[in-house]
Amino acid sequence: MERIDSVLWDEWVNSISPDKKENDAECSGIIEGIFVARKMDHVVLSSLRLWVFRRLYAIWKYTRWSDVNFSSYMRVPKSKKGRVKLILPFELYEDISRSSRTSWAWLRGVFGSCGSIFWPKNGYHLTFRVKNKQLCDNITGFLNSRGIKNNYRHRSGNYEIQVRNHEAIVTILAGMDLMKTSLMIEEKGIIRSVKSRVNMQVNCDTSNIKKSLQAAEKQLHISKLLVKTGLIDDLPVHFKDLVFTRLNYPSATLREIGQLLPKPVSKSTVEYRWNKLENMINSLFDGGTNILQAKS
Repeated sequence: MERIDSVLWDEWVNSISPDKKENDAECSGIIEGIFVARKMDHVVLSSLRLWVFRRLYAIWKYTRWSDVNFSSYMRVPKSKKGRVKLILPFELYEDISRSSRTSWAWLRGVFGSCGSIFWPKNGYHLTFRVKNKQLCDNITGFLNSRGIKNNYRHRSGNYEIQVRNHEAIVTILAGMDLMKTSLMIEEKGIIRSVKSRVNMQVNCDTSNIKKSLQAAEKQLHISKLLVKTGLIDDLPVHFKDLVFTRLNYPSATLREIGQLLPKPVSKSTVEYRWNKLENMINSLFDGGTNILQAKS
């Protein structure tokens, strides 16, 4: 399976909407999500996410600012490493930032600039990390209006908005038109769920087997003790049958023991009789009298 992060960002960068309003909104989201340094008559937007500027360049010609030469505002390091900068006139920046904040396209833009998805061993985390409280409120407001549970915290100078529910993350990705990624995460979630159930079943079976073996070992010990001391002769017939059946079938389960008796009984009856035998042995070694004559 392809790496989800590779598919995510390839899909985010390369899909183009024919709707100019959506492109305007996405462009606005991208610009809002990038770190901004305000100067006298311009702003400097910078990011280590080179794909963000690739995306901006790709959709710019489909926005209402297409007559503006986007390339003239970009500053790329000669080494092609480090922060790419976009220097915009303040009026243009303000115009772009005023676009709609109520569409999925806008959230898609913000996500590209400052969003991430993490998939640890358990669960998924979709996170937006932004610098200002206003953008944080806009994102949480957007998510809340669509019934998507989220929370945020202020940490190290950033506001982190988190969505941890798997279904909610799939909904967000689908809303941002990242369908391939959402399907991959849904598939991965199903696989995780199946593996988890299988592991739980295996652990449960292992635990049951361990308990059965421990019970069988204890019952064998009691059976051998009764035979060795001759106390077996004083037991009622149904107890004798139980003891000899266990000796003949040392690894059988209680249910199997019950069916192997001359007069088959249920698992609960077998368990009850073994408890009686165990109590008899304990009482005997504690000085009890006539306990082996007890009836079930």
